[in-house]
Amino acid sequence: MKYLRLVLLSLIFLSSSLVWAGRVLPNDIHIVVLKQAEGQQVVLGTAKKAWLRTLSLGLVKGNKTFQLSRGVRIHDTNNRFVTYNNLYKFKSATIAVRVDRANQIQEIWVLTDEEQDALVRPNNPQVE
Repeated sequence: MKYLRLVLLSLIFLSSSLVWAGRVLPNDIHIVVLKQAEGQQVVLGTAKKAWLRTLSLGLVKGNKTFQLSRGVRIHDTNNRFVTYNNLYKFKSATIAVRVDRANQIQEIWVLTDEEQDALVRPNNPQVE
């Protein structure tokens, strides 16, 4: 009886831990594309087609360089934490960033395909 109770409790615990892995993105994020990551600096571009880039035949890219804050948190597509040294692996990926008052990046989420479809819309803010 003791072992049956232990097995039952462990099954409940393991099945409920899968629910904890859900990921909620805050409202104050900006959707961008990671163009380059080198050390504590990242280059970000717009996630949607910009009319200026189209008119200039790709000469004006609209990329901006940002500094990562000291306590930056980076979440990959599986919501695991990644160090900023591994950001180069997500080059050309669509990401969501949260910027603090000093214009440094506080938090980064690498978006899944479903999140990209839901978030990359004309009315969502881009980093400007």
